[in-house]
This record gives sequence, C-alpha cells and structure tokens, in this order.
Amino acid sequence: MRNFFSILFVTLSVMYTIKGSVSGNSYHKYCRSNLLGDQNCFFTVAYWFNFVDFRQWLDKLSETVGDVSLNIHCYYGAYIYLPFPFRARHLKKLHIKNCLIRMYLSEWKAPKKYPDTLEDLLIANSEISIDLPSMEEVITTPLTKQTDCGQETLQRMAMRNVTVKPIIKEPTSEKILNSFETFTEKMKSVKYMCDYKHLYFLERSGDGALNKNFMDIYTEKGHYPRLKTIKMSSNNLVNFPEQFTNWQEYFPTLHQLDLSNNSIANFTFNNQMKSSTNYVTLVVNLKQNYIRTLPSNIELYLSQSPIILDIRENPIECDCGAERLGKYLREVRRRFPLYKPLTEYVCESPAQVKGVKLIYINYEKCSQL
Repeated sequence: MRNFFSILFVTLSVMYTIKGSVSGNSYHKYCRSNLLGDQNCFFTVAYWFNFVDFRQWLDKLSETVGDVSLNIHCYYGAYIYLPFPFRARHLKKLHIKNCLIRMYLSEWKAPKKYPDTLEDLLIANSEISIDLPSMEEVITTPLTKQTDCGQETLQRMAMRNVTVKPIIKEPTSEKILNSFETFTEKMKSVKYMCDYKHLYFLERSGDGALNKNFMDIYTEKGHYPRLKTIKMSSNNLVNFPEQFTNWQEYFPTLHQLDLSNNSIANFTFNNQMKSSTNYVTLVVNLKQNYIRTLPSNIELYLSQSPIILDIRENPIECDCGAERLGKYLREVRRRFPLYKPLTEYVCESPAQVKGVKLIYINYEKCSQL
C-alpha cells in the first residue's frame, strides 16, 4: 500500500521455535494443512527467518495449495527477511509480531511474479531497517502501480507500533534528507489509482513520527469504497486532517474513526451530505486529546449523517461555554441509546462541578448572564 512507502520518509522528517531459516520440506512441520490444501503456518523465531525461502517452498509444493496463512512471532532481537509487497503463492494472511524486519525494499522494483492475494496484514511491535541507498533509489526511480499500491486485495491492514530505522553507512546526502516533499509530489502525479475496493479496516497506530500531511498519500491516488474503520490512535497527531473533516468525500462508508490518545486540540466535521442516499453514522473516538473548545457547528452533527463524538478525558471547561456540548450529548442519549456510555463526560473544572457528568449540569443561569 502507499502508506508503506510513506512511512519510510516520515521517519527521516501449536507453535514451534526455530533458530534460523527452514530448508527443504521441513516447513511442513510448522504448517497445518486440511483437505482443501490450506496451509496455516506458525513460526516463533529465535534468530532469523527468510520469507523468500518460505515462498520458494510454497512454489515447490506439488499438491493442491489452498489459502496460505503465515504467522510469525519473534523473540527479542530476532529478525526476518521480508521484502515488500509480500507477494507469495496463495498467501491470504500475514501476521508479523515483535520482529526486526530487513531487506524491506529488496524487491520493490522486481517484476510481478505473483498475483495479489493478501487479505489480512498485521505488522505489530516491529522495526523496519532501511538502508539509505535503497531509499534514494526509490526517490529517483519512477514508481509503478504494483509497488506503489502494494496488494489491492487487502481487506484488513494494520501497522501497529512500527518504527523505521535508517541504516547509514556513509555521510547522509542532503538529497535524501530533503526528499520527502519531492517524493510526495511524485506520488501525487502518477496516472494510476490504487483501488482498495475490498479494504474495510485500516490501522496505523503508535507512530509518533507522522508528517502533518501524511493523509495525503492515502487519499491523493487511493480509492476506498468500502472502508468502515480507521484507527489512528497514539500517533501524537496535532493537526486534524482535512480528509476527516470531509470524510464522506474520501471514505463514503466510514463508520468508526479512532483518533484517541493524540495531541489534537481542534477538530471539525462537515456533514452536509452530497448524496441523500448515504446515511452512515460516524462514531468518532477523540478520547485523551487536548480538546478545550468545540466546533461552532456541533449543533449540526446529528442532522443528515449523524456524528457521534466520544470526547471523554479532554480538558474541556464545564462553564457556560459547554452548554452546547451538554445539549448535544443529551440529544445523543435520546436518539442513540446504544452510545450512552460515550456521552458521560466527567467535568474536571470549574471546581464546583468537578466529578459531575456534564449531561446533568443545569445551564439555565447562563442564559441570564
């Protein structure tokens, strides 16, 4: 996917244990198969694992091969050779946890040998090592759809607590350090579209190095007609992306947006529907941010396509300025009882209402001021 390339440059601005890679037919003992030929493989890696060797083993299987699932968990310090975009014979699921990932860009411009098949991708608590010469080559070489878009068959994609470690073998060239803006513009200018027509879940959380315009790479040449859930929590986000303000334009089926545990102070949504046929309720998790003031149009958030906000654990003053929020939360409770727990904002200040839920505060005196 496009975000796999963006993450590189943002940084600059049943289970068996194996000690090494597996050879021959010994992969069988790590994989469970059924009558349909499905291969469900589990590896706990003590030292290293080579995805390319595993792929070659799949190619040599003479029997019918069904859906392939590859699950890798690394012990501390263990690494895997994992070339993007992770194509292999009938590979449907790839879960990587706690690994040091190497050779990430080793196949980025190789001819496409395998069709897109991957549906479920998770990389969690891992570190991707990238050598700067490879990054420079990506910058200066024209992109192709097969490498830029990755696998368009994805249904679930999660990058969780993933960091990138540049490998610097010689003095860093100024060209690389100043390359992100140029690279972003190049990605915007391509003639193709990345059509993620199957993707319904997208997560990129635990990444404190995101550029303020990081969402541009997702949306400039990306199409998401079925995306229902976006999770981007714990990214230290300060700016509220324009793509979320106008979410219907970019993500027309979006139902859940998780922006919790960031550093967002201001936000706004435009819920004026362009089409009268799509009334998707949007539930937005904004817990544990730095929100003090409310959008001026919050009264409209329950009209047309409803927007349900969870703004608990934010430093909002429960003074007269919070009266509009109180009305909004009470209306949510009345019309959408399923989301009542989200409306129970507990006041911290002023002192006279500390510990009181905002929905129970009487603001009649405010109208007399």
